[in-house]
Amino acid sequence: MERLSLCMILKDEEELLPRFLERARGLWDELVAVDTGSSDATPRLLAEAGARVIHRPWTGDFAAARNASLDLAAGEWVAVLDADEMVDPALIAGARALLGDAGAGAATVRLLNRLPHGHVRESRLLRLFRRAPSVRFRHAIHEEAVDDVLAELRRTGRRLVHLPGSIEHLGYVRERAAARSKKERDVGILEACLRVDPLDLYGHFKRLEQARFWGDRPLWRRAAIDARSAMERAPDRLAGAHYGGELAVLVADGVAEGTPSAALALLDGWARRLDPCAAFHLRRGELAEALGQVGRAAAEFAACLALEPTTANRQLATVRPRLGLARLALARQDVASALAEVDRALKLAPHDPEALLAAAALHRARGGAAAVLAFAAAHAASHGDAPELHQAVGESALLAGDAGLAVTALARAAGEPPAGPAAPPLARALLAAGEVGAARRLAARLAAEQPEAGLVAVCCDLVEGREVEVEIDLTPEEADRALRQVVAAVRAAGAPAVLGALRRAAPALAESFPWLAGALGR
Repeated sequence: MERLSLCMILKDEEELLPRFLERARGLWDELVAVDTGSSDATPRLLAEAGARVIHRPWTGDFAAARNASLDLAAGEWVAVLDADEMVDPALIAGARALLGDAGAGAATVRLLNRLPHGHVRESRLLRLFRRAPSVRFRHAIHEEAVDDVLAELRRTGRRLVHLPGSIEHLGYVRERAAARSKKERDVGILEACLRVDPLDLYGHFKRLEQARFWGDRPLWRRAAIDARSAMERAPDRLAGAHYGGELAVLVADGVAEGTPSAALALLDGWARRLDPCAAFHLRRGELAEALGQVGRAAAEFAACLALEPTTANRQLATVRPRLGLARLALARQDVASALAEVDRALKLAPHDPEALLAAAALHRARGGAAAVLAFAAAHAASHGDAPELHQAVGESALLAGDAGLAVTALARAAGEPPAGPAAPPLARALLAAGEVGAARRLAARLAAEQPEAGLVAVCCDLVEGREVEVEIDLTPEEADRALRQVVAAVRAAGAPAVLGALRRAAPALAESFPWLAGALGR
């Protein structure tokens, strides 16, 4: 029987390692680990779990540490995981089944990334493969061995398997990431690599991903300008790069921010040099949609859907283009076709927040609040009750000015005490419903971890005639967007006392938000 070696690199992971080991029980036949300088109980916990551990000084190169773990492995198969990645039983069963499959050569896993404010991003990553001397990790950060594994599959004629189950990734929840100064560390390593090789397109791609994750627009623009220059100077490196389409999208959105025509022109210029990519077609479709090029947008969304069999992040090739087609149908006032596309998206991802919100809004357009509640009941019966469903009902009610239903649904989604992505819209709903004290208490509590809620607290202070007491960690663009959401909710609900108080306070905010007085109306 073939054996599976679980290969890890670690440093100071005593907080998560016991939970990881418990969740991954039964996955491996051999556990090998490279410790890069722990000062806590990590080495002891590994030894108690039966791991083979070597201690290797940290050199700022994740690929080198990964390759040291591969050198320790003796199993025919290798699995690569980190201590902040929690596996489920279905994935363990799928991985064990690989060991008896002579035709399988590698496998992807479904990774769920816990992002700031309770959001989740899903992707598929290649994390299991047959051990071979030719397979090595590359890149000092965000290291991967994809190209080598795919070459080995071509050489041996074995196939790539997509495992059931999932891995929950905890490492980039913002609070944990910030505590470990991951942004500064990761960007620093990437920029050091780019000083050595300014034409390293993968390094540029990962630097742009850091800028996107942290919402750092100045870094995004600088990184996009640098990456565009590298792409123009080294077109041969772009050809065949599996990340090329996503890199092009990040560059276009950074260089031509706020100018859809310029961004689309950039993407069109690179189209012939890139491998087929769902993210690339999706973004071109969205930009064409923004420019009113309906036929072009529909064709791009269709091209995106056609890539489902070969796209690791299936949401990009299924749910997102379906929702794009729904928006196009709605723009031509074809609500039935829009709902049909949304239904197709929800069959693929029943708890997708964007698809649920679209469904709730469309059902409300057809039949009011009763139709929304009927949809929610039917969806819960088929797919289970979920916070995302109640949040969609609440947000659609808030957009429609039904503050009472919005408060009820969002409170159910946010739980007690309110938390997660439904909590900021709940604070807006409470303000729109005239429950200013409750809105302020909730928003002030949320502001430290969800800064956009701080704008609700500011509005509550203004309504009650108090000096503003909340400090908000938002860029001007983020603050502008958050305040527009508050104003839209209050205006839709038509709360006269709240609207009147905000109108009186608007001149004091005119320097930062010159649009506010006009948006509040008379």
